[in-house]
Amino acid sequence: MGDRHKGESLTEFVRAGGPLRGAALHRLALGSAAAMARMHAHGVTGLRLTPDNVALGTRGQVLVGVQGSPGRGGQAADVRDWAELVRFASGSGVLPQPLRGVVERCRRPEPAGRPSAAHVVRVLLGHTMATAVASVDDLLRK
Repeated sequence: MGDRHKGESLTEFVRAGGPLRGAALHRLALGSAAAMARMHAHGVTGLRLTPDNVALGTRGQVLVGVQGSPGRGGQAADVRDWAELVRFASGSGVLPQPLRGVVERCRRPEPAGRPSAAHVVRVLLGHTMATAVASVDDLLRK
């Protein structure tokens, strides 16, 4: 994500430079998932994670314009929006693992079958989905 796209929305960035690949796509996925997890930890949902509400900063950071709307379906809807955001950024191309697996789970039709934002972050940090879920379960038992 070069300086030529300073502070542009993801929509503008993809239109000007094409889909994201490799490390740039992973950075966007992880940065936006981490922002979503932080908001969820504070009880904020309905984030509207769309390509127009996410911008790419001058140093490759992901900037999420929070637009919390509590009646918009909660955390499960946000996770689905995140998955669609990643697919948009990739040009709906083939996603590498583990990104492909977690995006597929986030797009499940049943909200209860979608992982939490914290699980998504753990997977993107290199954990398997099973390990991510187990680590959260262990924390909840303590």
